[in-house]
Amino acid sequence: MSELLRAGAVMLSESCPICSLPLFKLRSGEVICPTHGRVQIVKSDDEVLSITTTASLDGLERVAVNAINKLRMELEGGNSELGDLNVIRALDAWLNVLERVRRLKIIIKHSEKV
Repeated sequence: MSELLRAGAVMLSESCPICSLPLFKLRSGEVICPTHGRVQIVKSDDEVLSITTTASLDGLERVAVNAINKLRMELEGGNSELGDLNVIRALDAWLNVLERVRRLKIIIKHSEKV
């Protein structure tokens, strides 16, 4: 915290929702927690829901991409324990998940602009 203050950051009255330490506003305008880094200050339950939903979709997108990559490597290796047809079915299911997640993220981003 002292390093942030020496660098010209301003301590805010709001605290981190995770660790309860005071938040700091950098000269760039970015709000950060000294422990967790960048945070977003929300003013309504709708904002909390939107941020939580987006974070959940981001996590699900990472899981889907990792699963797709593993299945792709299984197909490339040719020695799939599941059998190629089952790998293809699983790959199709994960691709559908990834597509839906990305569509939902676009819908959310569009609704926030309106």
